[in-house]
Amino acid sequence: MRVSRRDALVLVGALILAAIALAALFLPEALAHSAEIPLFAIYSTTRMTLAFLLSLTFAVSYGYTAAVNKRASIIMLPILDVLQSVPILAFFPAVVIFFVAAFSGHPIGLEIAVIFLIFTSMAWNMAFGVYEAITTIPQDLLDAADAYGVSHWLRFRRLYLPAMVPKLVYNSILSWTVGWFYLVASEVFTAFNATYTRPGLGSFIAQAGQAGDSVAIAIGIGALVVVVVLLDALIWRPMSVWAERFRMEQTAADAGLSRTPGPYVRLRWLPTFPKLRISARKALTPAVHTWDELNMRADRFRLAHRKAMRYVWYFDLAMFIVILTVVVTVGLYGLGRLFLSPLPAQASQIPAASIRSFSRLALAYLVSLAWTIPVAAWLGYSERASRYLTPVIEVVASVPATALFPVIIWFSVAVAAAWGLEAELAAFLVALFAMQWYLLFNILAGVRSIPGDLKQAAQVFGLRRWTYAKRLILPAITPSLLTGSITAWGAGWNALIVSEYIQFGHVTYQVQGLGSLLDVATINSDNTLLIITILSLVVIVLLMNRLLWRPLIRRAAIRYKLEA
Repeated sequence: MRVSRRDALVLVGALILAAIALAALFLPEALAHSAEIPLFAIYSTTRMTLAFLLSLTFAVSYGYTAAVNKRASIIMLPILDVLQSVPILAFFPAVVIFFVAAFSGHPIGLEIAVIFLIFTSMAWNMAFGVYEAITTIPQDLLDAADAYGVSHWLRFRRLYLPAMVPKLVYNSILSWTVGWFYLVASEVFTAFNATYTRPGLGSFIAQAGQAGDSVAIAIGIGALVVVVVLLDALIWRPMSVWAERFRMEQTAADAGLSRTPGPYVRLRWLPTFPKLRISARKALTPAVHTWDELNMRADRFRLAHRKAMRYVWYFDLAMFIVILTVVVTVGLYGLGRLFLSPLPAQASQIPAASIRSFSRLALAYLVSLAWTIPVAAWLGYSERASRYLTPVIEVVASVPATALFPVIIWFSVAVAAAWGLEAELAAFLVALFAMQWYLLFNILAGVRSIPGDLKQAAQVFGLRRWTYAKRLILPAITPSLLTGSITAWGAGWNALIVSEYIQFGHVTYQVQGLGSLLDVATINSDNTLLIITILSLVVIVLLMNRLLWRPLIRRAAIRYKLEA
């Protein structure tokens, strides 16, 4: 007799209830821990959602302005580049001063601080995605919009917004993954000799790790995996499918190809609440029409008062220049006083720490390349493998390395304790987890962007396996590989703060590097060492971007450009 999907769901539910009953009998303390987990999951997911909405607003406004205003981009892009290179730990003192101290330690101030810290890990990547999407719009579409007089709000809604949707959805998935990565560091952070904690999955896992409670750690990681899988299945996968509607094809080769539904289509029997969705759409329709009408009136007002709007724009520009001048002047004055004062003794460790951190990240980067390029090429060559393995990889990538600290520590101690290298191995593994997914997903995006006619031509000429990868895949993914390398190294630099100084089970695993110096400076409230270390990190990142990645990207854009 064939078992229906609903019967299978009932069976799974019965097994879960049986597991809970057994846990209540044999592990009552673990069950007491797990009773709080659903509430913690709601807390953490709510913080992540609010941080994501704030990041989305910032990314659209900042990326759009930098893309359409060439003069503003001269200033805005370097600022964004610097912000991306600054690790989340560098924002802790500012967060404590502006949010925690302003609310006198009230829970509201702590919640705002946690949301802001998660925002700093999400926003920059999304802003770069919006900028890249708008700047790569085909010129014929821009010319058509100019010819039809499409401007202002209508231009944004009909041209820029659809163009940014695929890249924005893709970068949102990556940013959400990074947010999970830093959730543990955000819900429990130490600054100015004080530790601030908010209830959530991140703090639950962090406190269980410090106490060495393996049962609580397993429960926390399991709950986090469940939340990640549910969000991926119910939100991000449908969003990815929806974003394909806005994909710009330069060839018609894929028009007649049928797309085989993936494994997530098997969830179509779940209730979709069509009446509720229709009611919500009807309720929101008047608000949407009102918003469109207000924007049309604003466009007509701007067209009728162009001179006045130009004066307003001049005033905004002047205010921006004044504020920027004040900020730069105060910053330079503070840096001058900093370097004229006696430097802390640990500042002499920065050159050696920079070399150690760079070597550790370089090794993690090479190992990431060694497996991501073949896997991405294989997924691009085999449609069946891509259909079934891509969702699995996306779910695995969404599980943050910070939640896997217990597993990483146990593995490192078991493998490298005999040589005293358990801290080094743990730091390397955390950096590897932080870097590899940026490379894999960017390379996969490059593989999927290969025009269908080139794939068909390769098949006609009999290209297989290594020849197929050498002649088609590798040249086509080079620009995406370089973009992924930039973001991977940025994630690696940020991961130093959680990889080079790990506290687990009342034991601290520390290695020499910039990340450990940042942690020590933050814990000891050594602002001078903190600022000097951050500046050193920013200088290294900017030098790598300007001297290595940017020239390679310009060369790849010319040599490996796919012309329609």
